[in-house]
Amino acid sequence: MSVSPESFADGMATYDSQVVLYPLADFSSSSIDEIDATIASNPNDPELYMKKGIALSRESFRHQQAVDTFSQGLQLDPFHALLYRHRGHRYINLREFNPARADLELSSRLDPSNWDTWYHLGLGHYLVGDFARAETAYRQCWALTHTDDNRVAIADWLYMTLMRLNRPDEAIAVLDFVTPETDPGENGAYFRRLLMYKGIGSADELLADADKASLDFVTLGYGLGNYFFCSGNTERAIEVWSDVLAGSYWSAFGYIAAEVDLRRLGRTRR
Repeated sequence: MSVSPESFADGMATYDSQVVLYPLADFSSSSIDEIDATIASNPNDPELYMKKGIALSRESFRHQQAVDTFSQGLQLDPFHALLYRHRGHRYINLREFNPARADLELSSRLDPSNWDTWYHLGLGHYLVGDFARAETAYRQCWALTHTDDNRVAIADWLYMTLMRLNRPDEAIAVLDFVTPETDPGENGAYFRRLLMYKGIGSADELLADADKASLDFVTLGYGLGNYFFCSGNTERAIEVWSDVLAGSYWSAFGYIAAEVDLRRLGRTRR
């Protein structure tokens, strides 16, 4: 059977949508320059590539360059659990969820004791809608959690996962440790939601007090949108998630999750 060039082209991805040319654009800063100088003297040290990749992500959100740098480190040590963990994290920032899950799954096999690996693996599964695997990863993370600040963060994602699995009684049980006196550390946005899930405060009160231009709102807003969604109020969820996407924190997990859920509902940013 012959296929006309026109019909074949109709189904093809474009060059611009698929091709990333290397090397990627350079980024320079005093800390990156210092790491590069050290790499020049020690080019076979995978730890230096990990250090550079982390700096690229944290200083400038250059996650694609970070992924490329972590990959260079993995060429030197293909069994380096932390390089897979960090590359998987940055794949999530880039919305490359399946490569992220592959990296984080491998990292969890190489080093099953790493809290951050299980946390990010759970997120990767959550973002593709594989909530059963997300639960498994989050429960592994929970088993490794020994401080209330980390417990607050993991409890929120586990709660949301169980709600998506339509298991509200188990979701509420996750919150047994939460009291108004619990110390959330830097995880205040998660903590305020956990209290709200337990009936201390309301979603409307949290929204009224929120600074919608802040990073804190990205975290708070995604979970409140999820609360409305799981309560059957889809339109309110869409409204809150759209407010999250109106901000500039495109690399934050709450922003990414809001983006994914809006796309599932056939909505895009306002």
